[in-house]
Amino acid sequence: MAKPQHQVLVCTNTRPPGNPKGSCGEKGSDALADQLKSMVKSRGLASRVMVQKTSCLKHCSRGITVAVQPDNVWYGGVRPEDLEDVCAHLDGGPPVERLFMPDIPWE
Repeated sequence: MAKPQHQVLVCTNTRPPGNPKGSCGEKGSDALADQLKSMVKSRGLASRVMVQKTSCLKHCSRGITVAVQPDNVWYGGVRPEDLEDVCAHLDGGPPVERLFMPDIPWE
């Protein structure tokens, strides 16, 4: 793989049940990351886009958190039905404004 144009970080961190912050993992982020990787590949974007599962991205209460670099675009509350729009962004389209992480303190 050549140097990717985009690196997509998907938080898959899981906290113990009942943690007040919650976690992306308990919201299904592992499966979401796998689905996004599959979609990137099926759309022919795999040579330009690298999807990585990560530990905590510090926005637990707003998860599932997805960060797109080098665009410095942070998405919050990402669900499987949002991935078509995220893929459009990765394919040169505009960022998905409805998913923008609010400008809040890092948790």
